[in-house]
Amino acid sequence: MSQYNCFADELAEIYRLFGDKTRLLMAKKLSENEWTVSEFVDLFKISQPLVSQHIKKLKDADLISEQRDGKRILYRLDPDSRNYPLILQLIEPIIEQENNPSYEAEAAYQR
Repeated sequence: MSQYNCFADELAEIYRLFGDKTRLLMAKKLSENEWTVSEFVDLFKISQPLVSQHIKKLKDADLISEQRDGKRILYRLDPDSRNYPLILQLIEPIIEQENNPSYEAEAAYQR
């Protein structure tokens, strides 16, 4: 039973981590390309320390990897992460919504 409790704890932690909209959207972006902290600052219009906190939480959960490119650090969703398939499932509705042609028309109407 403790094996199931451990798995349930880990799963609950992943869901808690992605209960934050910014981290959920970051995961979606990181599944598509490599991103830097400054690129996320520009995208989300939030402070660099706040982006760094989000990145740290994703790194601590072993969900993203980093690669140095000179002075820049590039982050991406880690396909070798044990929870990679789960993260893809979590962001799938966002990707589907983006690919829905009526989504753009609806978003433009709401502006």
